Amino acid sequence: MPSRRPPSDSISAAFHSSAQRHILPPGPQVIEGGVNDPAPVPEPSPTHGSYHWVFERAMSAALIPLTIAPFAAGTLNPITDALLCAGIIIHSHIGFQSIIIDYVPDQRLPKTRALFWWGLRAATLVVAIGFFEFETNDVGLTEAIKRIWTAKRKEETYIEPILRGVA
Repeated sequence: MPSRRPPSDSISAAFHSSAQRHILPPGPQVIEGGVNDPAPVPEPSPTHGSYHWVFERAMSAALIPLTIAPFAAGTLNPITDALLCAGIIIHSHIGFQSIIIDYVPDQRLPKTRALFWWGLRAATLVVAIGFFEFETNDVGLTEAIKRIWTAKRKEETYIEPILRGVA
């Protein structure tokens, strides 16, 4: 007696709600060179090696004392505030730069990568201007964090009368 099982394609198709679509178009199907050609070796550069890696880790490690120092010392200094803002900006820029390098391929999507590079530069500039304005025309970053941490909770929120049935 033959088996009455449906083909495997119909079994897996039952669990899919839409057709498979590729997010990126397929890359060029061109083979350059032959099997005996040597692999291209990029020119050595210290900015693409260990110095760059060490700077990223040092910047990340420097954010820890810069974040804790103003609150542990009990004093709010505009210099430590400015250093903290600069550290946050540099750390964020390097992090988003790494995301662009890892996930937006240069050979496959050169225009998209250029768009992301300029978008990152613009966003970094806007955040830097925002921090500068906040530091010079308002209370500053560490004072704002201190005020948020020490804020008193309101006795009654808007949802509590509704829950009690009093409108």
